[in-house]
Amino acid sequence: MRVRDIVARRIVEKTLLRSMTGRPNDLRRLLTAAQRIGDNGVRSFLNTFSQDSSTQTGFAQLFLRMGREASHRSKRKLLKNLICNWGLEGLRIRESLKEKGLHAPSHVVISPTMRCNLHCRGCYSGLYTKDGQLSEKEIEKVLREARQIGSYFVVVSGGEPYLMKDTWMRLWKKHPDMYFMTYTNGTLLDQRTVDELARLGNVAPAISVEGYQEETDRRRGAGVFEKLQQAMNRLRKAGVIFGISVTYTRENAELVSSEEFLRYYIDAGALFGWYFMFMPVGRDPDLYLVPTPEQRLAFGRKVAEMRMRLPIFLADFWNDGPAVEGCLAGGRRYLHILNSGRIEACVFAHFGVDNIREKTILEAANSPFFRSIRQRFPYSANGNLLRPCMIIDNPRVLREAVAEHIVTQGHEHSEDIIRDPQVVQWVDRYAARFKELTDPEWERMIDDTQNRWYREGPAYKSLFQH
Repeated sequence: MRVRDIVARRIVEKTLLRSMTGRPNDLRRLLTAAQRIGDNGVRSFLNTFSQDSSTQTGFAQLFLRMGREASHRSKRKLLKNLICNWGLEGLRIRESLKEKGLHAPSHVVISPTMRCNLHCRGCYSGLYTKDGQLSEKEIEKVLREARQIGSYFVVVSGGEPYLMKDTWMRLWKKHPDMYFMTYTNGTLLDQRTVDELARLGNVAPAISVEGYQEETDRRRGAGVFEKLQQAMNRLRKAGVIFGISVTYTRENAELVSSEEFLRYYIDAGALFGWYFMFMPVGRDPDLYLVPTPEQRLAFGRKVAEMRMRLPIFLADFWNDGPAVEGCLAGGRRYLHILNSGRIEACVFAHFGVDNIREKTILEAANSPFFRSIRQRFPYSANGNLLRPCMIIDNPRVLREAVAEHIVTQGHEHSEDIIRDPQVVQWVDRYAARFKELTDPEWERMIDDTQNRWYREGPAYKSLFQH
């Protein structure tokens, strides 16, 4: 990196940090920061952020709240590691690899163990083998390779990550320039663990909830809700940035998308929320629990509306396709590494060819299997990013890619989603109905000259370039 770029980055880092005091006037410093950044995506975000500051809506009110509630160290690590290292330096590295004909994912999801101290009904990873886990040396290899390709952001899933907390504490400390998010049930976040997370500053727990006490304990076990409330209280007092992870189903969609629900967890200290639609994967998938196409569409609109009003960052994994440029799978934006070392295309598509014990992340991302998925992107003739998923919205994509490359399943019954006649028939009906609902809306969006995905826009055209 050139000296000029290093100096510019440091100025941006300091400017961003000085803006996060919780005082509205200090957000105006972001206007200066935005002018110093060459990347269109980041500059666009910061400009939008600055516009929001005048009305104290959207991201502005979130950052105002973060400025008041997060510790100085947590804010500094978020800005330096996630925005500057991942969003700027990481992008530069990935673009340089692209010039060499190599595609690099922007982030990595790793599940080094599938063991868990809970036994939640309908867990998406419940059928994976619990035997074996990645060693500290193997995880270190993954993190080192991730940094080399500009993936400074790593998501730790499982299984329950904090069953390996001693290992992870050493690794998080060893990689102070990277940012980590952990999906956790929250029951192992005792005071000692939270104190260490506060000292590190580069780890943000996402705690799984199903609703309130009744809904959470029903799925996760008696007393779990109380334990995670205690964990949230510790994190909030320590100034650790944390959020919630919510699986929405046909039964709880209305509850978990209510403003009352979100304000409850905002008051508990959550600064972000990830929504995941229940997926029909694994043995005897409960198709009834999948939200109807109509429910899903209404859910996405509601989340998008509340994202602009409430001081919490909200992401809807299935409905935010237009915001993240479509499906992230197949190494396009991320890949999933299992406790066996196996590398999968998606957390919810349990198929893979390569193993980190034999291949690097970059080699796996450019494998014929992953390339075949990306070559089919954006999966539909009209590039409808409102239905981005290769599993449930465009099911032929996953079926064809797996068949073409004779990809083995990750565990028993993972092929049910593409081979079981009842499941396949159900998925096809679902996809057809969701296409019927969203295609007209997408056509209106891309014909709107004020919309990001206006048909002639270079960003939209780039989606079809591989």
